Amino acid sequence: MKNIMNAVVLEKIVEMFIIMMGGVIACKTGLIDENTTKKMSNLLLMLVSPLLIFQSYQMDFNIEFFYGLLWTLLASIIAFIIMIVLANIIYKGDDHRLSVEKMSTIYSNCSFIGIPLVDGILGAEGVLYLTAYVTVFNILVWTNGVWIMGGGSDLKSAWKNLVSPAILSVFIGVFCFVMQIHLPEIVSEPVQMIADMNTPLAMIVAGSNLARTNILKSLKNVRLYSVSFVRLLLFPLTSVAVLYLMHLEFYISFTVFIATACPAGATTIMFAEKYGRDARYASEIFTVTTVLSAVTIPLLSMMSVSLLG
Repeated sequence: MKNIMNAVVLEKIVEMFIIMMGGVIACKTGLIDENTTKKMSNLLLMLVSPLLIFQSYQMDFNIEFFYGLLWTLLASIIAFIIMIVLANIIYKGDDHRLSVEKMSTIYSNCSFIGIPLVDGILGAEGVLYLTAYVTVFNILVWTNGVWIMGGGSDLKSAWKNLVSPAILSVFIGVFCFVMQIHLPEIVSEPVQMIADMNTPLAMIVAGSNLARTNILKSLKNVRLYSVSFVRLLLFPLTSVAVLYLMHLEFYISFTVFIATACPAGATTIMFAEKYGRDARYASEIFTVTTVLSAVTIPLLSMMSVSLLG
């Protein structure tokens, strides 16, 4: 079973890497530009991903899935508490870049990279469990994240950002799951077709972003490797240890692990621009961790399958 899962994980990651290279080629050849990429990203975040999340709940009610969702929520909260505490211990001082480093290491790209990765490896059940992690992520990124980057000055107005399509799709999906409300097939089929665009669209956008970044220059910044170590190795390995001790069902444990193993999220770049932090440095962290995650995620995934499976 473990060997089969390792093979599936590696196969899916290779498939997504190939699609991402398609995005790189499309950008380099002028098929898509920066403006197109931004619109594709908005389409992904505002329509495709929310529909994928909603569709993951369109299944017959199963008390085990419901309890699994609650266990995933608990595991996600514990994982974030540990990452926040460790980040506060690791990143101390007056350096203006510390806030960017702290947020980059705590908040991964769990939606943009995590959802297609989990969907490709575990399917709808994995996406269902990942919504619990994403929910905790969104609540904390707009509270703790605002506190880190803005010093708490904009904390009250940040709460309105919690009402996003992704969060709404979770609550609507859970309601339909518990009340057993299923879309008619004539509606469900086209919704599923749109949801199926999530992985290829996400990888094409990621490839397009990488194509416009000076990766070689970023890779020469030695300080970025310490941040990458924390984001891509220390936190995922810590989460694996905690999940191993919790003895959770494999799909739950592996889903939370994948979410913590993802590279730094683009949210940090947005926050850095909004609160006057070093947005260029945030972009470099995003780029380097994304590139290195192509190596760390497959390796850690195979290790985690052996421990958690």
